[in-house]
Amino acid sequence: MDFWMIERKHLKDDLLEIFSALDNIQYKYDWIISDADIFYPQRENTPKKIRDRWSWNALLISGQEMTDALSNSYVHLVTGGVLSAVPLGTKVEEVNKYVPYWEIENFGSPDYQFQTPLTQLEILCYDGYAWVIICNSDFSETVKKKLPFAMTEDEFYDYLKTSNN
Repeated sequence: MDFWMIERKHLKDDLLEIFSALDNIQYKYDWIISDADIFYPQRENTPKKIRDRWSWNALLISGQEMTDALSNSYVHLVTGGVLSAVPLGTKVEEVNKYVPYWEIENFGSPDYQFQTPLTQLEILCYDGYAWVIICNSDFSETVKKKLPFAMTEDEFYDYLKTSNN
């Protein structure tokens, strides 16, 4: 697996900007959203149905539903969360067998495995200051080409060290 890290402050529209740069990849999958720390920027305007739905762990959601919630500022991932891309049409019963979580013990390790066998791509909200795209090496060229500010884990931490001086 390849790990690409993006500092959130470089993204005007946060996760939506990643999706857009990757040719609206959110529509090509259904998504398991788990272990998410959610903030409702417009709590009084966010329908209760959306607040209730997004409070589930291992929420299975379509790319369209996720985009609508993000675009309308109904939800915002704050300090953590895993978005696992799974094939379109994945059933809830299949998702309920697995519960991904964002604090990964072997983060960045060459033997890292996606958190479910259904997963084809993962996007992590990482400690609130970064997004991490975890993908197979064949998708890495696309990430680097479409998101030129994405860095490998080593590049990212080296960048943080130098930018904080």
